[in-house]
Amino acid sequence: MEQHENNSEKQQLVTGQTREISTLNQEVNELRKEVKQLREDIELIDIFQKKPIVSSAVIGQIGGIIIAILVIVGIFF
Repeated sequence: MEQHENNSEKQQLVTGQTREISTLNQEVNELRKEVKQLREDIELIDIFQKKPIVSSAVIGQIGGIIIAILVIVGIFF
């Protein structure tokens, strides 16, 4: 009788552990999917951050070149 009770307790313990393992495997798979999505998002962010940045110095240089061209055109016409 005690042996039957021990077997029953072991079976319940194994069943509980099996459920826990199954639950943990599902959570691990969900986390893997989330990590994959985050890596893709990070790649997109890196792409958008590498766009050239227009600073005030660049705008000043372009403005200076435009004024120089207008002056040259104005002299000859």
